Amino acid sequence: MRKIAIVGLHTALKPGFNAAMSLNEALGFEAHGCDVTLYLPHTEGRNPHAWLRRAGYRTFDDLPRFGGQFDVKPLAGVADLEPADVLIWQSYNARDLPLLPELRRPSMIRTKNVPRAFTGEPGRDSVRVASFLKEFDLVTLSLRADQQIVRAHFPEQKRRLRYVPRGFIAEWLNGNGRGEVPAIGLDLAKSADTGRARRHITKLGQQLRDQWPDLRFLSVREEVDTLGSEGVPTLPLRDYYDRFLNRLWLYMPIDFEHSEHVKGLARTPDGRRMFLGLYENEVVEAQLAGALVLARRDDIPSELLMLPAVSQVESYDDEEALLAAATAHLENFAERSQLSQERARARHNHIEMARAWLAALDVVARDAARA
Repeated sequence: MRKIAIVGLHTALKPGFNAAMSLNEALGFEAHGCDVTLYLPHTEGRNPHAWLRRAGYRTFDDLPRFGGQFDVKPLAGVADLEPADVLIWQSYNARDLPLLPELRRPSMIRTKNVPRAFTGEPGRDSVRVASFLKEFDLVTLSLRADQQIVRAHFPEQKRRLRYVPRGFIAEWLNGNGRGEVPAIGLDLAKSADTGRARRHITKLGQQLRDQWPDLRFLSVREEVDTLGSEGVPTLPLRDYYDRFLNRLWLYMPIDFEHSEHVKGLARTPDGRRMFLGLYENEVVEAQLAGALVLARRDDIPSELLMLPAVSQVESYDDEEALLAAATAHLENFAERSQLSQERARARHNHIEMARAWLAALDVVARDAARA
């Protein structure tokens, strides 16, 4: 039995991306017989005991496990870390980073899963490779495109940089809340220019209502007056799925060039746009729930789109093309939804994610034993 330590968050206390991935990993590894502990970082300005009280729980043992058996404990330093074979770093909060260097033990493998990592330009990518492998024994790549770059330019590191597609709890993403009236979902930009980031969705919504007068919009965190949207607050994972993703016909990303993602805007050697550090779990989760996706070409990695040929437009400024693509999605929803969902479920299962991760860990462990 492997002992797995996940440094992350619990969805009942701090909902969001890190809590969702922590849960996907905990339940995925447990399904393979691993003994899992989820550690909540106790760092400057981040106090798991305070989170517990605010959420109305007495002890960490009272937190829901969603059918799992994993432990949940606070982590202020290496003294709080019980012996483990593997440590997974599932925190993207900068305030937790001072904790990472001290979480080392002989024979314990340190690993993490990363979003879009490489551009294909060897000089730039080599800096990231060195940075990853300085901190971690194994870095799992969430995109096959990054694996291909590693094989082409860094073949000597292919055993420590391995493709492991992200997996999600598919049975929670069932589309059971979807109504007969189309519903379109959008997240909000983490930037001052939220109106510009969603302008293409606002204009499209106004046009679509000519054909679907009852068309509904759901927006994460707050209402959008120009769309008359229903705001969906940040919620524990399963509640969030039911209030948002399981109700959608169509999910539309914001314009990343007017959000914090623009910091990762880069070019591939052949001149294509891309966003380093971007994955967008909701794109995959929406398709697992049976929703369709419509985005600008190259904003979302094409391998994350289950129907890439009909789910992309060249420009958000081309209102005619955007309207035509959205209309085709809604008019052909039943057929496209079924195919998209089937493909998503085949590629993005949390149990398969853990299986692939364990196989990659075995390779690293064998290499270390021979060294």
